Amino acid sequence: MALGEPKIDPSEARVRLASMPGFGRWSLTVGGLGFARFAPGTWGSLPPCVAVLALCAVVPMGSAWVIQAALGAMLVWAVLGCEVWGARAEDALGVKDPSCVVLDEVAGMCIAMIGLRWPLRDEYADIRWLTTALMGVAMAFVLFRALDVLKPPPCRALQSMRGGRGILLDDVFAGIYANVVMHLVGPLAG
Repeated sequence: MALGEPKIDPSEARVRLASMPGFGRWSLTVGGLGFARFAPGTWGSLPPCVAVLALCAVVPMGSAWVIQAALGAMLVWAVLGCEVWGARAEDALGVKDPSCVVLDEVAGMCIAMIGLRWPLRDEYADIRWLTTALMGVAMAFVLFRALDVLKPPPCRALQSMRGGRGILLDDVFAGIYANVVMHLVGPLAG
């Protein structure tokens, strides 16, 4: 059993994807993170984590909904991007669910973190907000990445679908599983 998505050389992937619209290529590779030579899926999972930590630091007390809205907006972007451009990327690259397409990781990571009780800096007189936020993001990240790699049922079967849905759905379910665990035992369970 092979773990992860089919590998394709990043420089070759850049050439093959050059015919795609710039925003589609940028979206699918999450600003080029998908072209990383080592663990592109891991790199592609980081933007939602960074966004949540930054928002925890700057969102004023009583406005935690902004974090949920940002995760929701990133999720919509990821779902639509995979659906609109996923099949075209598979055709251009000649492989199913190519490793350089990491927008699906953004979707899964957003799902893993949505609905959690994120600590805001304004709510604390000390650094506890940062410690709690870092622990929550780290736990969600590790859970999501492990589940995305292991692909528990029905993830592996969903990944076999053609096009953007096949690229996306295994990560969606990995995100759902991670979210359930986070809500049950995570440091941010509400």
